[in-house]
Amino acid sequence: MRLDKLISTLAVLLHGAHAAGIRVADVTTLGNDPRTVNRLNGESFQQDALTTFNGYQYAAFYVNDASNASVRHPSLARRALKGQTSGAAAWELFSLTDYNQTEDDGHDIISLGISRGDGTLHIGFDQHDNNLNYRISKAGVATDPTGTEWSPSLFGPLLDHLPGLESLDKSVYFVNVTYPRFLSIPTSAHGPAGIADLILELRVGRSGLGDDWLYKYAPNKGWEQIGKYLEGVNNNAYINGIDFDSQGNLCTTWTYRDYVNDTGQDVAVQAGPNGPENNHDMNFAFSTDLGTTWLNNWNQTIADMEAQEPIIPVSAGITIFGIPKYGGILNQEAQTVDREGRIHVLNRENTTGTERWYHYWRSTTARWTRTALPLAPELQSVNNVTGTPTVIGKRGKLVTPPQSPHGSLLAILPSNAPNSSAISILRSTAAGHFRDWEAVWEAPSGCGWEPLFDRYRLDTSAGGDGILSLFLINGTVVQVVDFDLGDV
Repeated sequence: MRLDKLISTLAVLLHGAHAAGIRVADVTTLGNDPRTVNRLNGESFQQDALTTFNGYQYAAFYVNDASNASVRHPSLARRALKGQTSGAAAWELFSLTDYNQTEDDGHDIISLGISRGDGTLHIGFDQHDNNLNYRISKAGVATDPTGTEWSPSLFGPLLDHLPGLESLDKSVYFVNVTYPRFLSIPTSAHGPAGIADLILELRVGRSGLGDDWLYKYAPNKGWEQIGKYLEGVNNNAYINGIDFDSQGNLCTTWTYRDYVNDTGQDVAVQAGPNGPENNHDMNFAFSTDLGTTWLNNWNQTIADMEAQEPIIPVSAGITIFGIPKYGGILNQEAQTVDREGRIHVLNRENTTGTERWYHYWRSTTARWTRTALPLAPELQSVNNVTGTPTVIGKRGKLVTPPQSPHGSLLAILPSNAPNSSAISILRSTAAGHFRDWEAVWEAPSGCGWEPLFDRYRLDTSAGGDGILSLFLINGTVVQVVDFDLGDV
């Protein structure tokens, strides 16, 4: 991108309409986004592409090979958040050029996790129904960042298994892998002998025929299997996310996708006949013991990993809202948990005849509410963002700023209008029962694909500074846009 065009683009972001105290504090560029047909950076199911620990922020993304545009390399960047220099110079960057990513497949993202205990960085990447691709750094990288030179030599070789689980049959547990997700384990979730500090969630199997597995990482020891917690039966679960609440409960919501026999057909890398039209229902379960047993909305035990009894589609009480196939529900849009333990889900439906974004949320008394996001003129949006969602359009994110004096919920919505890269941030509040949506920041361009955010930088109780960092694809570049949320 030409420098003058880049400056012009950044100016659009920096001068987006704002209210309620939200302002753009900084915009930095990580690198050029590969010019693939299917996006490899900025997919809603990346957990995470951007993460903060111990005063440093880390990013994971792909860049093109210097001499061959059909080859990409996993890349990692970091920056110190205190006393940082504005602009691209704030980031240190290296690429793992010993690995070539060559498939033009939007499933093949990079997810990044950090162990607080031993300072290791973990990445799962280039996964769509293939053998596990996993790499782990040396110990101490994140716990002693100033004493660690940022270079590819920090990472060990590519592994097709998880260290500590060498005895597991790789042909059973680490094949046909898709959607690796990492999640830090808070101290509130630790059991009597709890030493694990990182979770890995992944799917084994293909679209319409897959199961979801959980693993936990103990610093300086390795990985341990928790178990298969979601089992597909001629279908598979697509989770909106996996999060801990303030009490240490592990929470997830999902939709099911039924299988369509596509034997002998030319199946597209993005969908094929087993596409989102076969999605149905909005489901929920949670675990009080780090995923070993699972409960439904009414606190009834429905799964036990030690007994090898996973959640299945007919498990009692998991379906919160029945949404039929062809009902317009998308997979893997968004979920979050607020400081009061309320679970919030963002998805979309066409059950009224028009595709609209919906907010589903669980109260502190376990009551669920389902509300369509308002349209104009009820919602004043220069982007008319809530009037744009399509069946397979760009997916949004939900954010609950822990320090908000209003118990605010933010919806970060990318416009689904044709050829639009507009982005809007909407806000609702607990006092308004999350129906009082208003646009608090908007820009007419700057979000070419699905927005992601840094959950750990936002959380001041976990060592973050309360800044909302968004990971965005802005034209031909990958950027991080930092927001000061003020009193939102």
